Amino acid sequence: MSKVRFLLLVALLPHGLLAQEIASIKVTGNDAVMTVDSTRPMIAIANALAKKYGVLISAEEPTSISALDMEDMDRAFPNAPHKKNYPVPRRRQFEVHFQVGSNGQLGGDVYRVLQEAVRIANEQMPFAYRLDVDEEFFTFVPTKTRDATGSIVDATPLLDRKVTIPAGKRSIRDSVELMTKSLSEQTGLHVGLTDNAMTGIPWGTPIGPFEAKDEPARKVLERLIRLDQQNDDHDAGCHYWTMSCDNTWCLIFLEKPLDSQCQKPGWRTRADSAGWEVDDGSGQWRAMEKAVEKR
Repeated sequence: MSKVRFLLLVALLPHGLLAQEIASIKVTGNDAVMTVDSTRPMIAIANALAKKYGVLISAEEPTSISALDMEDMDRAFPNAPHKKNYPVPRRRQFEVHFQVGSNGQLGGDVYRVLQEAVRIANEQMPFAYRLDVDEEFFTFVPTKTRDATGSIVDATPLLDRKVTIPAGKRSIRDSVELMTKSLSEQTGLHVGLTDNAMTGIPWGTPIGPFEAKDEPARKVLERLIRLDQQNDDHDAGCHYWTMSCDNTWCLIFLEKPLDSQCQKPGWRTRADSAGWEVDDGSGQWRAMEKAVEKR
């Protein structure tokens, strides 16, 4: 592990705890209820869907700036073995109801579950999120937060920022580090990426050509994940990311389903003037509504 990566993990240890939060899912017949009780609710939803169904949904949380959105770690995590007097985002609670098939799986209803999660989160919290859909990647992206005065303001998602990576042959991880370096220079934050596999072969070791020209960082990350999947069969399709930030640091966790079994939604998506359409694997395009975003 590099010195920089080690320092990031130590400095963001509380965020590592937050990233592991998982919502609970209870299924009765075809009815399912996902209960969220978390300081990082959208990350908790993403982790729950990955653990329960092997579905890969990425989640990015807004930076909590207002004192109204913070509380002491002792209160947020009363059962934590090593408590610290450290401010963390305030715990949020809500439920998401959805339907499952006769086999207990989500099937082609993944998008509707995510859409409902965004709708409920935007109703229940002072923040707002959008649902990004790009081929096989589904991502919760923060669009509003509260400033130091408690006013709701537009948030600039970190991975919406554009980066340029010069053409060159390097490891995938080295390309990621160029991306995070650019984001750090743009924002003044310490931005880093780490995978949760602390043993074995780390993510991003394949070497190959890569270039990005004034491209949103999220698209760059998606392309790099695809490149790694093409060069690493046993990990193919098995990564999503979660992102937590504070006023100084921002760490992207590259995640895998806990049981190493995963599935991509199996959809292609496209957008035109009529809105979003989705191909659920049958080869037929059908209309789907965009997720509701709080205005």
